[in-house]
Amino acid sequence: MKGYTWNDITVFQWQALMNLYREEGNSGLDLVVRAGSIVTGKTEHEIDSMTMSQIKALGDAMAFVHTEIPAKPARFIKVNGRRYRCVYDVRKMPAARYIEGKHFGQDMHNNLHRLAASMVWPQRRTWYGRWADDRYDAARHAEYADDMLAAPITAVFGSVVFFCEVYLRSISNLQDFMVGAMLKAMPTMTREEALSQWETLCVDSAGTIRQSWSHAWRASN
Repeated sequence: MKGYTWNDITVFQWQALMNLYREEGNSGLDLVVRAGSIVTGKTEHEIDSMTMSQIKALGDAMAFVHTEIPAKPARFIKVNGRRYRCVYDVRKMPAARYIEGKHFGQDMHNNLHRLAASMVWPQRRTWYGRWADDRYDAARHAEYADDMLAAPITAVFGSVVFFCEVYLRSISNLQDFMVGAMLKAMPTMTREEALSQWETLCVDSAGTIRQSWSHAWRASN
């Protein structure tokens, strides 16, 4: 039977696997059958109908779930015929996405695709066949996030972890820039409100993102 690696797994499958392994009360056979369904796309009934030797071979083929995901940031994420450029410089991000980063970072495991959608820039093909940045449409964030669900976990996980590291360093070092960006994006906001929001980002993000990141990292191992 084909041996699988994390390179074969999408973000959606990773989330399903992590939710499965967080559950209590599953037997070893239950885990192989249910994880096998997630990885192979077969139904649980189809796997239940296998011989014990076939199920053992399937379990051996999925040994990768007990290994670390290669956490290497990507420059681009290709999925569903589209390409997204990963943006790690928060100064190049719209102010509203700072708030998204904090919100989605509270549960990095289940929000990995949404957090990834906040740190990428959609691209399009030019007349010459080259890739160029397209307009980021905040109204299409859910669409970008759906694309991230279908992307390889090896491309997304390392990129989001790296983005969180940069994000946490940046929010404490770029007060003037981030306050100015929020005031520009939200004209009705006062400077005092923007400063308060920045302080909240610094304090809350450091705790929630690091805690959630730690949980997601342990779950992936």
